[in-house]
Amino acid sequence: MITSEYHFPEFYPMNFSGKLTTKVVMKKDYVRADGTCALYVQVFLNGERKRIACDAACRLEDFDLKKQRVKKSCKRYRDHNMIIEKMLADLSNIEVNYRLSNMPLNMKKLLDEFKNPTSRMDFIVFWDNEMKRQKEILKPKTYSQQLSAVNKLRGFKPQLFFYEINDMLLEDLTVYCKKSQGNSVNTTSTFLKNFKKYLRIAHKRGIVTPLNPSDIVMKHEPAKRNFLMPEELRNLNTYFQDPYIKDYHKTILSKFMFSCFTGLRYSDVENMSDENFVADFLIFSAEKTSKLQRIPLNQSAKSFAVKEFLIDRKMSNQTLNYELKEICKIRGIKKKVTFHVARHTFATNYLLAGGTVQNLQKLLGHSDINETMIYVHIVESITETQVHNMDDLLKMESKE
Repeated sequence: MITSEYHFPEFYPMNFSGKLTTKVVMKKDYVRADGTCALYVQVFLNGERKRIACDAACRLEDFDLKKQRVKKSCKRYRDHNMIIEKMLADLSNIEVNYRLSNMPLNMKKLLDEFKNPTSRMDFIVFWDNEMKRQKEILKPKTYSQQLSAVNKLRGFKPQLFFYEINDMLLEDLTVYCKKSQGNSVNTTSTFLKNFKKYLRIAHKRGIVTPLNPSDIVMKHEPAKRNFLMPEELRNLNTYFQDPYIKDYHKTILSKFMFSCFTGLRYSDVENMSDENFVADFLIFSAEKTSKLQRIPLNQSAKSFAVKEFLIDRKMSNQTLNYELKEICKIRGIKKKVTFHVARHTFATNYLLAGGTVQNLQKLLGHSDINETMIYVHIVESITETQVHNMDDLLKMESKE
């Protein structure tokens, strides 16, 4: 008789009674019409014995009692042995997880986990269940981002046991994001932030992993912020005023240019209604921060606040971004423009026009002024470049 015994790392205290042993057996007392007998994995734990059907069968002479595997003489030996190996591995994973989590394991729990892996076993199942629980309190954009993150993790590893979450897995996961998915440093950091969030929740629920959430450190690189300069805004305004402009392009520019002169995010522009316009102010609750904001409307912003285009017609962010690229191509603007570029455009031009960083922070709804200071650095780099551009004055004079 051969039994399978497993050895486990000793970096966690064990509160674990009994030892799990397994053996692959054949039910010889019942021979099927085709001459085969059913195979089972026999499990021993805490003095109890249970048999789990393997969904595999072979003839008596095709089963190796010593190796506990199906011989090559059976046509389906590969499939049968794969089933056996998978069952043994799953049983082993359950025991390892319970041992490392310092939780007692009995036969009922073992069989329940084997038939239906629970959120205390599989981190991905845990993440899925926790997201369902939080769905009503998460903002739609946040929920979508976290759903994308767990799907990315599922693409990396369809099943992730808690005991597998260690330093090496974190390194492999980071490489997967950068190499296989082509993610930038900041996109990878956003994924790891979500991973860390749900791992921290698991730890609060008493689930132990070799990797502590506090060991997950995210790296960030300053994001390149595209924005439009005054001459490019005038270019787009000319197209907006053109009587021959395509109707859907007018809708897109109404939304985009309104944002260029107010700093609103896409979600806040799409959520606007007539009620948000009070005299010369725009009053709304920002979707991302839930802050109540009051923004004075300048004449430029008002010129793009055409109800038919700005409020009545709704468009997805994806559609807006696609059409913005087409519009910029038509107008000869070579910058990579998305709807969010409007927010950067507002912030940069506001400071270039002499606005203060403190007022800009309020208008953008930033909690941390360091977020707003990014635009100050951008403006500083622009003004420094413009000083050096004065060298061209003498060059122009010499040509004359």
